[in-house]
Amino acid sequence: MRIRRPRPWDVLFALAGAAALSVDGIERATGPASVVIALSLLACIPLAWSSQAPLKALLGVAAGLLVCVAVFQPYDTVIWVLAVALFNVASLGDRRRSLLVGAGTAVLVVAVIMIVASDNVARNTAIRLGVVLGALVIGDTVRSRRELRAAKRERDERIAHEREQESRRRVADERLRIARDLHDTIAHALVAINVRAGVAAHLHANDDSDGALQDIMGVSAEALNDLRTTLGLLREADDPAPTAPTLDLASMAQLLDRAKAAGVDAEAEVELNGKTLPIAVEQAGFRIVQEALTNVMRHAAASRALVALRVEADTLHVDVTDDGTSAKDASADGGHGLQGMSERAAALGGDVSAGPGERGGWRVHAELPLTHGRR
Repeated sequence: MRIRRPRPWDVLFALAGAAALSVDGIERATGPASVVIALSLLACIPLAWSSQAPLKALLGVAAGLLVCVAVFQPYDTVIWVLAVALFNVASLGDRRRSLLVGAGTAVLVVAVIMIVASDNVARNTAIRLGVVLGALVIGDTVRSRRELRAAKRERDERIAHEREQESRRRVADERLRIARDLHDTIAHALVAINVRAGVAAHLHANDDSDGALQDIMGVSAEALNDLRTTLGLLREADDPAPTAPTLDLASMAQLLDRAKAAGVDAEAEVELNGKTLPIAVEQAGFRIVQEALTNVMRHAAASRALVALRVEADTLHVDVTDDGTSAKDASADGGHGLQGMSERAAALGGDVSAGPGERGGWRVHAELPLTHGRR
């Protein structure tokens, strides 16, 4: 194993332990102080690497302390130096190893006390075993807290990643739905062009416009095939072919019926002032109302919802208000629904806003210019 440079804190603990042993030993020893200092340093040097190899450091410290006890009897300090090594073993290992090391250390401590102590054996044993046990318990607690923090951090990162994936999926689904709506709209128009051109060509086969009509038929048929091919790439393999008409504001009654079935008294007020809405605007308005009512049913705990559509100055205003809890509406799906509505509105040059209503509840307001979606 490659030996790395010891950490400053570990070196500090090693020097502090050596100083404590030296002071205690010099007071008791009858020999040269230099011998006491040298042995103290040798006994505590392994502490400098206790964070890298805690078990080996403990064995080295224990061996050095036994020599110190045999030479200059630093009884009061030895157990505290040993406790530092035990703390590192418990905090950097696992509980099973800590129990085994603690049991072995306890046996060693009891054996040494029985050999060197002349009086108060029970008291000395209890105190020193308490220090050993305390070091192991504190170290194990630190390890457990560290593992809990790491697990929480990992869980938070996983949740954040899942939320990001869900956000991307929702955006991708919304864009795919927009692409399908675009296909259905253009495909309907191209089919009509193709059929009408075919009829005109059949009825006016001898007219000069025959060539132009034939070109219309060919171009529209080719464009229709291209759109179908594109949709085939966007759809999943098991998606059924669309058989229902494109959903627009004329289909809004379905949304109101679903809301009523879910227990929400949903009503609609429509003031188009005789304006004919472009297909793209109708589809965007339908999806915005659909998403807003879905959030009302899922998250708002509302009993009533009002959908208001009105045309002012070539702009369709869409308002969906409810009497539910605005705080839940605001954060119900992490903003994905609002993001999808905003994308639809932005594609037409409009915008969407959401926030607490003037009389409580929640309000979704969209402005969709009619000039960006001409038929």
